[in-house]
Amino acid sequence: MGRQWHTRWLSGWICLILIACSVSGTPFTSEAVRDVTAAPSVTPDRDPDSQPTLPSTGASTASAAPATSSGFSIRFYGFHNGGNETLDSDRVKIPLGAINGSGQLTSSRPVNVGGDITLEFWMKANPGDNDAPACDGWYYGNIIIDRDIFGNGDYGDYGVAICDGKLVVGFSVGSDDRLLKGHVTVTDGQWHHVAVTRANSGLVRLYIDGQLDNEMPGPSGRIDYRLNRSTSYPNSDPYLVLGAEKHDYPGSRYYNGWLDDLRLSNVVRYSGSFSRPTAPHTLDSNTIALYRFDEGSGTTINDSTPGNQSPGELKPRAGGADQHWSSDTPFNANGVLLTPRAYIPFIVRS
Repeated sequence: MGRQWHTRWLSGWICLILIACSVSGTPFTSEAVRDVTAAPSVTPDRDPDSQPTLPSTGASTASAAPATSSGFSIRFYGFHNGGNETLDSDRVKIPLGAINGSGQLTSSRPVNVGGDITLEFWMKANPGDNDAPACDGWYYGNIIIDRDIFGNGDYGDYGVAICDGKLVVGFSVGSDDRLLKGHVTVTDGQWHHVAVTRANSGLVRLYIDGQLDNEMPGPSGRIDYRLNRSTSYPNSDPYLVLGAEKHDYPGSRYYNGWLDDLRLSNVVRYSGSFSRPTAPHTLDSNTIALYRFDEGSGTTINDSTPGNQSPGELKPRAGGADQHWSSDTPFNANGVLLTPRAYIPFIVRS
């Protein structure tokens, strides 16, 4: 009986290991890749008088329904401002708080963070889809995250973009505008975990897949959007924008790729290299906004923090919202390798 028990135990154990470890990442390639052409050189968005006036709209709203867990990412297509594309499209817009008819932010939502911050997300971009060359300002790149204001940084602003296939991160406080340039190529068709930490003292670090890519002494002090600040750009200034240059500045470039599980925190989470995450970000007391992008349809973007405190809106490109929802995520068979789980052997006695 002992030998037969051992044989069945071992057989069941091996079978369970094979099941747990057999799923590997295969890049998702069935979506059409949009051809883009080089845009003219961009003038840094630091001169309000040269910027075309954009129409004013009120703050976006979203329902308080929690995100589903069906597993989606958000897909952007990287249009260039200079063609026939519709402005204020192919992006996600997250109002930083309540916005009045003049475009003034009258109260802040938690997403309007001002001191220590960790910004982390998963991204995937195919080779050749983001064509910005090496740059000396993140606003010259294919922009992934834009929390800029037009003109000097005022209290502060920031952005993340791709230049020459690598990430760049910029932070500004007043006229002190600094850029951190990454070294790792992220436009390789694979999912990458990205983390940007910024301390109130100014220190900025960029991590790719848990490894420190670069760091810099950035400008110190608060970087939130100032309440009751007047603006000539009410439809863009008081927003956090994903996937595009928020002002649609002529010649600007936009992100062509996937984005998933974006978390903002009010602490510096990492002080050194860490293990690459293998699961969605956790929701804890330091999480001020968390976007799972698991809605899978429509234009509502929910914040997974309690009370859906900082919701946003998908602004589709021509063709509608469905094209922006993808089942390719870092956490399924189309993304990174799934992590094997520990199993207790199923013992059969006979």
